[in-house]
Amino acid sequence: MNNKNFIFVICLSIWVIITLLRVVFHQPWHDEANAWELARNFHFGYVLESLKYEGHFFVWYVLLLPFAKLNLFYPYSMLLINWVFCFGAVYLLWKFFPFSNTVKFLITFSFPFFACYPIIARCYSVGIFLLFVLTAMYKDRLRHPIIYSILIFLCANTSLMALIGAFLFGCFLIFDLIKEKHFGDLKICLGFAVLSVFTFIIQVAKVDLSNIPASKLVGYGLNDILNTFALFNPVFNAILLLVFIFGFGLILFKQKRVFGFLFTIYLFLLYFFNFWYSGDFWHHYFFFIYLICACWIFTDSYNEDFKIKKLLTIMLCMLSFVLIFDFRYETVFFNSKSKVIADYIKEHKNVHHIFINRVFLMSLPYLHDDEYDITLIQSENNNYDINFDFEEIKKAMIFDKKNYNKLKTNYTNKYLTANTENYLYVNTCSPIPDLVKGKEILKFELKANINNIYCIYKIRITDDKNHDII
Repeated sequence: MNNKNFIFVICLSIWVIITLLRVVFHQPWHDEANAWELARNFHFGYVLESLKYEGHFFVWYVLLLPFAKLNLFYPYSMLLINWVFCFGAVYLLWKFFPFSNTVKFLITFSFPFFACYPIIARCYSVGIFLLFVLTAMYKDRLRHPIIYSILIFLCANTSLMALIGAFLFGCFLIFDLIKEKHFGDLKICLGFAVLSVFTFIIQVAKVDLSNIPASKLVGYGLNDILNTFALFNPVFNAILLLVFIFGFGLILFKQKRVFGFLFTIYLFLLYFFNFWYSGDFWHHYFFFIYLICACWIFTDSYNEDFKIKKLLTIMLCMLSFVLIFDFRYETVFFNSKSKVIADYIKEHKNVHHIFINRVFLMSLPYLHDDEYDITLIQSENNNYDINFDFEEIKKAMIFDKKNYNKLKTNYTNKYLTANTENYLYVNTCSPIPDLVKGKEILKFELKANINNIYCIYKIRITDDKNHDII
């Protein structure tokens, strides 16, 4: 084994061991669990109806489908599917990315590839893998245009983040087929292009943004840009961004197609984040993903100039090194405690469990092996915020299980749940004062504090003489 292969094996082995250990102990948060639930309840019309709220396309749900339908090995089947695609992306990087092992090492152990995408089971790892496949095959795209078209179709149907790259790869392929007069292959590739457009229109038709928290609709402003790298303050971030923008821009401009590819994608992403959805850090890392793709294509077609490649290598090393320390740990994503909450529900099976926030749907996939008395309070425009509304909680406490979709207003034991205790789950552990309405008092008694992230309260409604009403 030569030195390069030895480094490749050692680095990949370390990556595999550490990321797999993190996967084993990862408890899915709401969006991960929700994808599983969509696949579990999969029928075409239902998924299409749901996708207008999800913002992601069908490929991820189809991958989960056989495991979710059979309720097999949750969450490990879902987490490992995601991990395998991220591993595939890292493997392709080491085998085909035309740069030194130093660059590959720094990219591999950067926060996106080491701590984010292999752990959080979403559609993004699939999209990144397919983007890397399309990039690695780019120089041979005309030798395998049908396979390339199929990969473009699949990539376009993972997420909007991957769609824009797939669209441009498709444009390049069709243009080059026309230029080289490969009209037989062109007809088939145009067929896949039409199919891609058709599936896109179906999945984004009647898109509904009402389910998105207001904080994500304010736009990707200057403050977000100046906090691009978590390690540094805004001033140093601004300096680094200018260095990277002009450094990569001037180099890649030598290949007009590559420059146009990256410029178009960045323009689209900035437009989308600013006017539609400001996104989270895993969306923003696609700026880095597409830069890797652009440098990959550039070097494959412009490898005769050693000085240019050396300069590009230095720039990639600087950026990837900074991203190693781009620590963006957020409790809800990496430490959701969804299984802990589910286990608590299982241990208190004879209790009426009331969730005040849809985040707690993250525990539902753990609960399909039995029946539980669960009510979700979810106001139409308040899906993410805590809302201690007296009447909403009161209605939830007297939920009539025989008429599952009907809330009773007659406060007699006839309409109480079969048990006498009501537990309220909230994602805040700040003290909750009693709520008073007329002569009725809603009382909160802390029953469990889960890592100071979520708290569970026993709730009672009493009169002003402390006699239980509910």
